[in-house]
Amino acid sequence: MRKVYTNPALCSGCRACSVACALVHFGIADDALGAIQVVRDPLQRYEYQTVCRMCEDPECVAACMAAALARDPETGRIIVDRDRCIGCWMCVMVCPYGAVVASERLGKAIICDQCFEREQAACVAACSTGAIQMAEAEDTAGIAE
Repeated sequence: MRKVYTNPALCSGCRACSVACALVHFGIADDALGAIQVVRDPLQRYEYQTVCRMCEDPECVAACMAAALARDPETGRIIVDRDRCIGCWMCVMVCPYGAVVASERLGKAIICDQCFEREQAACVAACSTGAIQMAEAEDTAGIAE
């Protein structure tokens, strides 16, 4: 399975990845709507990206009361049915990686779909530093997650 991987050491904190994601999925250049978020620690002076890791046993899917989250049996990706999402944020609370975005604007959870329908994920195409890459899960030597 093809997945998005991040390397925080290369992240400049520009948020182009989040903006590109929001443009592709919502048609608006708003980094708050990106499924990939850049988290900054001003005291330690570093940035890192949070993105869905497509867990083998996803806690977010198990916690979803509205059955808005499911694992696609063919691709292994986590699928969000936004029409079913009630904005309870249970998925946000249980994600051990902080990779589920609680969008107050939408009242819905946003989870990376790995741009499955695209040749290259929007965040990968937008990243000028190479901090975000897409690779087959078995070809990830040297790529941080």
